[in-house]
Amino acid sequence: MKKFINWFFLFFIAIFLILGVVGIVELYCGYSYYRYRDTLKNECNAIRLRQPFPNLISDNYKTDSLGFILPYTPPDSSLRTVVFLGGSTTECLEVKERNRIHVKAEEQLKDVSCLNIGLSGNNSMHSLNLLANKVMSLAPDAVVINHNVNDLSVLLNLGTYFNEHPHRSLILSNTEQLQTYKVGYPKNKFVRKYIPHISLVLLPTTFQGEDSPMKRPEFSDEPLPQGINIDSLKSMYRQSLLGLVGYAKSWGVAPILMTQGSCFGEYEIKNIHKCVGYNLDSLHKEFNKVVREVALISDVTMVDAENLMEDNKGYFYDPVHYTDSGSIFIANHIASALKNILN
Repeated sequence: MKKFINWFFLFFIAIFLILGVVGIVELYCGYSYYRYRDTLKNECNAIRLRQPFPNLISDNYKTDSLGFILPYTPPDSSLRTVVFLGGSTTECLEVKERNRIHVKAEEQLKDVSCLNIGLSGNNSMHSLNLLANKVMSLAPDAVVINHNVNDLSVLLNLGTYFNEHPHRSLILSNTEQLQTYKVGYPKNKFVRKYIPHISLVLLPTTFQGEDSPMKRPEFSDEPLPQGINIDSLKSMYRQSLLGLVGYAKSWGVAPILMTQGSCFGEYEIKNIHKCVGYNLDSLHKEFNKVVREVALISDVTMVDAENLMEDNKGYFYDPVHYTDSGSIFIANHIASALKNILN
């Protein structure tokens, strides 16, 4: 009996020592991780070039090494080049690859390569960044510009394009916005609960990435303040579009502006809780009027998607995003406009 008790105590002492060592290692790894992480929190001053991730591969979405959405005909000296700029409406994430707007437009054009660098959440100022810092290096012949709802959203919620929003800012003001240290979380529930930092430091393959920032709420759920000066927001939007169009023209690139089609009425989304007092459908139409004004002032071609597609539920699976039918339909009109310009 005494021998059994001795072994029993030795067993528990061993377990206690093992757990103690694991606990100390976990604390040390946690300390090392946070100390390393904190060294990344430095000030910086860099342009946020919001674009699709290069070499991204998923079931229905692929990009090349530069972040352009596949498929497309690779541009070369024998082809003219058209680049599509915009947000998720241009990105066409839920549309089949073969039916995305740049693919269907390219099919109707001779000796033309159509590239798409639209990205969910991008507004017109992000497209100006992309145009200046990436697209112009390709010497495109034309750019198709489709913005509205993201500009409306950022201006309603933040009041300016020049903000420090973690996912919408134009400038990265600190390295926390890079999210370089946010590696994700352990796949195993036990590891996630008890030894996450050992897993992170010593067993990094046990980790999986964070949810995409795009899947999180973009803005606070708090209701918007009353009395927002909509004319001021429209003025900022007008200036942004004029800058985008003017920059393209200064480099000899032909801009095509698009109003944004929508289906707010059919999907019965006129207001959401935070927008009490503001009719999103009406504001969306007001911003489309700005697009028409800029096209007229700048003397550039415009594809009026609002008038062509408005409230046709077959073209939209929600208020602003295309179904395959909607993408094919508007691509036909874009191709017609491009034929006139490129010829």
